[in-house]
Amino acid sequence: MFPIVFNADENYIKFSAVLITSIVKNTNLSKSFKELCKQNPKNFIEKYEHLNYDSLSKKEQKEGYIFHILSNFVSDETRKKLEKLCEELSLIYPCEIRIHIIDEKEFEGFPRSGAAHKNYLPYYRLKAFDFIKDLQKCLYLDSDMLCLCDIRELFAIDLKDKFVACVGDSGSKRRKIKFKENGEEKIFYYDKNYFNSGFLLINTHAYETVCEQCQSLAKQITYTKTADQNLLNAIIKKEQQLKLPFAYNFVTHAFCYVICKDEDKNRLNYTREEFSKSAKEPKILHLGYKPWKFLRSFSDLSGKDVGEYWWDMALQTPAFKEELLELREQIKDYSKEYTSLGLSALDALKSWNCLKIHHLIKDKNSGKELSNEVDKLDGSTYGLCILLAEVIEHARNRNKSSFGAILKLAKILYHFKKYGIR
Repeated sequence: MFPIVFNADENYIKFSAVLITSIVKNTNLSKSFKELCKQNPKNFIEKYEHLNYDSLSKKEQKEGYIFHILSNFVSDETRKKLEKLCEELSLIYPCEIRIHIIDEKEFEGFPRSGAAHKNYLPYYRLKAFDFIKDLQKCLYLDSDMLCLCDIRELFAIDLKDKFVACVGDSGSKRRKIKFKENGEEKIFYYDKNYFNSGFLLINTHAYETVCEQCQSLAKQITYTKTADQNLLNAIIKKEQQLKLPFAYNFVTHAFCYVICKDEDKNRLNYTREEFSKSAKEPKILHLGYKPWKFLRSFSDLSGKDVGEYWWDMALQTPAFKEELLELREQIKDYSKEYTSLGLSALDALKSWNCLKIHHLIKDKNSGKELSNEVDKLDGSTYGLCILLAEVIEHARNRNKSSFGAILKLAKILYHFKKYGIR
């Protein structure tokens, strides 16, 4: 059986259901796991050694997924929907869904930052070991992902003595945490090997110790901008990581632009050639700009908006389809208005109309006048407008200066022109 772990509260479970559906529906039924262990899957880099299938336990050889959902609360209605989801998907490929309720008190004193600013849910993955300790490995995935490959190929990898197989983060590596040790404040700076914690192929034999160390560090931290991701990167060293292609955690805004390590050492830790190979055939999409908030966002190399892939799967998701369809109708106006804000910022940038950008930031009702124009935008420009709108929204919500926002907007436009994927 192949254990896959998600963090999801009551509201996010429907999105986890879409991811689960994509995993099951992309399982290649013409190939057994035994066959995957004996050959390299399509486009799988040969430097990764495969498991010796015969050395696995009967439980590890057995076909089927066990989806573990770590949550703080799951209603009876949602539990029934998950039962129906599992029942229908099992007709395609064996699977089961297990719900684990985590007590948030276990994370009291942990940093309230990044994805954990509202609750402690992102830290729940540090409890995954409690539910998968009888197997050699498990896979953790963020719920805002979509699988496009036969995910069993990951379970065919021999991790050997590596703690995790992971994918480099697409943001800047100029990150740090501050923490107290023996009463003295210290600073830890991250290097180019910083990985994204939304995808982790975990060596369960090592993970318990990793989690214990993360929890100990969390109580000492005095400054951090992310939650569990900074903790895991501080504990898991370079030599304990197996670096996988970007394709396995393809953050979709990279389709707009990305800066690779041969262009700037402090950016994505892949060469442009390595990135381009992943962009041609991404295996797992990481939808940072959620399709359930933005009907359009970024277009892949074929010109298809990545949100369409997610919505195509959402419409095939048993038990949750109707709920998701209702959500799509509700977000149409918001999606257009948000992109219109970015388009207004883009027009102002082109003419260096700083006064207009200042007005966009200070007047929260401005920027909606181009809503009827956004549907005419090509895929790459549409994605750019999403990124620009985010800067304006951030400046509005945090009462940031117009000067700082203008610099950020100009930097994004410069990077888009220089590194854009078009």
